[in-house]
Amino acid sequence: MKHILKFRNKNVSPKIYLLFAITFFMLSCDLEEEVISFRTDSNFYANQEELNRGVIATYSGLYEVLAVEWSVTEQRSDNTFTDPDASPESNFQNFTLDRFQVETNNTLNQEYYAACYKAIALANRIIANLDVAADENLRNQYEGEAKFIRALLHFNLTRLYGSIIISDQIVIGEEGQQLARQAQTEVYDFIIQDLLDAVSLLPESYDASDFGRATSIAARTILGKVYLTAPEKDVEAAITQLEYVRDQSDRDLVSSYDLLFDENNEVNEEVIFSVRYETGLVGLGSIFPNLFAPVRSTGSILGVFGDGDGRNIPSQDMSDAYETDDVRKASSMADGFTIENGDGPEDDEFRLDKYVLKYNPASASAVEDGPVDFPVTRYADVLLMLSEAYVDARGIMEALTELNKVRVRAGLAPLTESDTPSTFAFRLALEQERRVEFAFENHRLFDLLRTGRAMTVLNTHFSTEFAYNDPDNPDRGAGPISSFQLLLPIPQREIDLNPNLAQNIGY
Repeated sequence: MKHILKFRNKNVSPKIYLLFAITFFMLSCDLEEEVISFRTDSNFYANQEELNRGVIATYSGLYEVLAVEWSVTEQRSDNTFTDPDASPESNFQNFTLDRFQVETNNTLNQEYYAACYKAIALANRIIANLDVAADENLRNQYEGEAKFIRALLHFNLTRLYGSIIISDQIVIGEEGQQLARQAQTEVYDFIIQDLLDAVSLLPESYDASDFGRATSIAARTILGKVYLTAPEKDVEAAITQLEYVRDQSDRDLVSSYDLLFDENNEVNEEVIFSVRYETGLVGLGSIFPNLFAPVRSTGSILGVFGDGDGRNIPSQDMSDAYETDDVRKASSMADGFTIENGDGPEDDEFRLDKYVLKYNPASASAVEDGPVDFPVTRYADVLLMLSEAYVDARGIMEALTELNKVRVRAGLAPLTESDTPSTFAFRLALEQERRVEFAFENHRLFDLLRTGRAMTVLNTHFSTEFAYNDPDNPDRGAGPISSFQLLLPIPQREIDLNPNLAQNIGY
């Protein structure tokens, strides 16, 4: 397990690194009381310093979540697929997720579900022990951070599984077997309240040494998306939160898209909340360069040390989605790579294997130890969500203004009203813009679900992408899918442990 907060040596004292080491040890033991100590939950944290370690441990829980989130989000969109050269049997878990044929005992599905609730449990532990913090400002901050993480994970869970268990307190032993799923309207009410609390409790910014902690600006940004996603969508409430971020915060687009994923420029004005990685420290590095690099590419991919696992492969349609002058493609993916087989270029071999390179550093010296942070949300998301809200509330012209800020940064000409003559045409243009702006950042499936376009887009993906229509490999086909498959099944292990949990229809 890795740690969420990344600090540079110039900002951090040796005591902080000791704190990291202690937290890492705690997490490696899964925070089981009998391993860490013999204290009960009622007195687990004895003082403010220990509570802060618990907050850091809660952030660290996001590493385990992100390690598999791509497989239940991006891979289940039209952006990527699993290795088409691997047999279905050799990569069964990813193969079935990719094709929406996931079974209730899929291990990746189970890992994601469990990782989310584990991090939520850590957040609940913080909230239950706030009284040990002597400093009121820090007490408020810790509560806001815990509620932000708790809300974010409930938001992801309900979008993927539908009605879910609302986890708002410490649960011990058999108490967990009494819990039941609650309606999405109740889940969204809970998420909204947690985020409203976080907005009021958190500061808008921190010193550089605390960069990576959740802010009230991050809470407002996620809250805006929640309002746009909830069953009872509230466009005006979303606009209120997102306009505040645009007009009252110090957030802005960075000048160049490529700078967003430069490990030397990660503390920048566009990042609103990210999961932070640090190379060279045990357990703090990113796994994504190796995970997403092509198989048998050792030494041939910039920023990847060792071989790749060939996961999350960009689709042909994803590659074709970029306009000719769009600078974002070169920063996000590659259509192939060169293997140097001899002494000169004439001996080189070019392989047409697409791969994600958004998280690759300039150089690498260890396996699964990348330094590039993973953005959960950034300022471009604020602008494009405002565009989505404006088209309903204020018309196409105002919506185009926000969308074009993002397009122009990408080196593209702004769209005009003649390019989007109807609301439907505008929404398709916005869908396209979000796709290429946030490619491989786990947004695409959630966007399609929010706009009601998932069935149409995914069934087109399955009917046109060669990976699913190879005449030499008919066993690798997919689709069309049914609406029930848009939700993941509740993992069978969870149902076995808790008979009160009902399975999603169709599984």
